[in-house]
Amino acid sequence: MIEDFDPFSQEANELVGKFDEMIRQNKMYFFDVEEFEEIIDFYLDRNIPKKARAAIDYAMRQHPSSSTFLLRKAQYFAGVNNNVKSLDLLNRLELLEPKNPDVYVTKGAVYSKLKKFGDAIRAYEIAAEYSDEKDDIYTRIAFEYEELKNFDKAIENLVKAIDFNPENQAVIYELAFCFEMAGREEDSVAFFNDFLDKNPYSDTGWFNLGIAWSNLQLYEKAIDAYDFAIAITPEFSSAYFNKANSLANLGKYEEAIVCYNETIDLEDPDPLTLYYIGECYEKIEDFEKAHSNYKAALKLNPDMAEAWMGLGIINDVAGNEKAALKHMKKALDLDNTIVDNWLFYADALFRYNMFKEALKAYENAALADPHHPDVWLDYSSVFVEKEDYSKAIDIIMKGIELQPQNHELFYRFAGYLAKKGRIKEACANLEIALQINPSEYNLLFEFFPELEANIQFINLIDTYKKES
Repeated sequence: MIEDFDPFSQEANELVGKFDEMIRQNKMYFFDVEEFEEIIDFYLDRNIPKKARAAIDYAMRQHPSSSTFLLRKAQYFAGVNNNVKSLDLLNRLELLEPKNPDVYVTKGAVYSKLKKFGDAIRAYEIAAEYSDEKDDIYTRIAFEYEELKNFDKAIENLVKAIDFNPENQAVIYELAFCFEMAGREEDSVAFFNDFLDKNPYSDTGWFNLGIAWSNLQLYEKAIDAYDFAIAITPEFSSAYFNKANSLANLGKYEEAIVCYNETIDLEDPDPLTLYYIGECYEKIEDFEKAHSNYKAALKLNPDMAEAWMGLGIINDVAGNEKAALKHMKKALDLDNTIVDNWLFYADALFRYNMFKEALKAYENAALADPHHPDVWLDYSSVFVEKEDYSKAIDIIMKGIELQPQNHELFYRFAGYLAKKGRIKEACANLEIALQINPSEYNLLFEFFPELEANIQFINLIDTYKKES
């Protein structure tokens, strides 16, 4: 690719060439302070420490009164991980130039490398007092707070950075990330709405507003935000991708497929995009196209566990037992941490009358994520099919111990107890379920419709319906 001509790079190259020639021929050329700065920065930026040190030494001999090269020397020492010498020089410089922001920025960077994040923050805060590039300094402070997991303070400093430079897209993305990590999705929406009132043509702003709405599961609003981002920048492939995700979450699978394909038109095909297209086709029961997209995803990434599981599910639906279990097993061999995949596999094994293997798969699902809401429901239901309610009760109690606020587990527990004839205990646990979430009492009857005839259950439910 032919790059645009950059006269400043050309000048730097000529200076560096002249300096290299001086070293090779053991001559002595004169360079002024600014020229030496360019030479040294050239080597530091390209991580060529040996030549950077040589240039610094020559510069200090030619310009012994210039403190500029003390700073470069401190930066050199930081680059070669000699942090003690770097800080020693920076402390000397702080006395000589107490208002030089570059001294404090370098000091902050050294402290950050040493994982002394509090010291780094204090150094950067002093730099911010004297620097004209305040957005960069506040962003650095935010990163230190992120290291401390203090996302609220990170947000506070990133907002300051955007106030100084609202066009800094990297900061906008970082701010959206911190809002998400802090669990402040509503604050994220409020911030980006206010930001967009002042900067209505910021595609990045609209994009991150879409993410904030998506995190609140308000997908229609997210789609509107992504549409604004696309209207401003029609080639914004990530906006198409996220819009497609929102459409899929709304069950609008055909529209989602169109958006995913827009992403592919704008970028090289990506295995994740192809997988999601396959998943959408699977949802609308176009299994042939689902199969072809899963295969295409695996061609680009043969180790994509999700796509192997997709092939397994398609074969399971088609009744191809051998192929289904083979592909599901392949997915789990590649990644045994995805609990949903263990549940798909366990369910298939159970339906294929491989009871012992199914139980082992459910145990692995529980190990993969014991806090997944479906693990204990699905695991215990296997024993219901065998009419072994005692074992089903044992399993559901393990789930309740780990998820004491999961109302679904208590509704199911009440049903299991009722089927065992333990009505008093069943009513007690039904009451707990109603206290947690009274509006979903039908969960009990969906699994055990015959219990709708139990007058004790109906009276208890009616009591909570009136109270709520």
